[in-house]
Amino acid sequence: MGNKSTTIRIGLLAATVALLVGCSGTQGNRTVQLPAPNDVPREKWSDAMHVLTAMGISGQRDVPIELAGAVNDVSSSGGSVGGLGDAGLSAVSFASPPTGLSGGAAAGIGLGLMLLGGSSDPARVTQVVAWVPSDQASSPGEASNLALHKVEEVRKKIFPGGLSKLRIQTGKYPDSHSRAYASLADSYAERPIPFSDEVSTSPSFLQSPLIYGPIFIRHNQFTLDAYKNDMTTSEAMLLASQHLPEWIYIYHPGQRLRKNSIPAAIFNQGRALYFIGK
Repeated sequence: MGNKSTTIRIGLLAATVALLVGCSGTQGNRTVQLPAPNDVPREKWSDAMHVLTAMGISGQRDVPIELAGAVNDVSSSGGSVGGLGDAGLSAVSFASPPTGLSGGAAAGIGLGLMLLGGSSDPARVTQVVAWVPSDQASSPGEASNLALHKVEEVRKKIFPGGLSKLRIQTGKYPDSHSRAYASLADSYAERPIPFSDEVSTSPSFLQSPLIYGPIFIRHNQFTLDAYKNDMTTSEAMLLASQHLPEWIYIYHPGQRLRKNSIPAAIFNQGRALYFIGK
């Protein structure tokens, strides 16, 4: 009951913000230049930025907490929300206006900042990434197969309305990475460079000290799976993350819509981590 009430309140806030954005159109456009991650102390990074950097993906920037603020379940220390629909996802980017900005102008900036910024191709598409604990696999190939199996297993479990028939596969590089294929012929044949790295030290946000990864689950089908099951893409990702092991993370680059736009986020264990600095 509490989660439902929270979602309703955040949905109403999103509707209010949408109205404010519409009213701000006559006040002139305002732009904000966000600092690059390298220009921000790492302790100020959002949890989402730490995960994305461990993926080897650049192109996103954190929203300073002074601009992002907090809405209900959004934590300034972690920037995470669990169990919210798209209305809630779109609302978390808005807060009290900074000095010198009207409420409507601030809402417009909030919407812009929470959506994807940057030019890196991998940062513009969904990524599913695994860091397989070394005690669960004995080789890079075995780790890749386990990660793929976990994703396929969850897809079959949570999407009773049917699955996309397109094949997903693992690889060393993210979707849309310029070096994902060894040759043009491999690209046409959909043969990505396989993950081949040996065991390495785990990123700090994972429990296992040694891992195989990052391993990319390429050509993930969450958008098509969601469509076949009457869900939005972000709802499907959040639901899948609840059932996937803690060492698999899902990155959503955000989506600009006519209303209820979706901020960029990383999903893990039923949580949404946003690019909101600390």
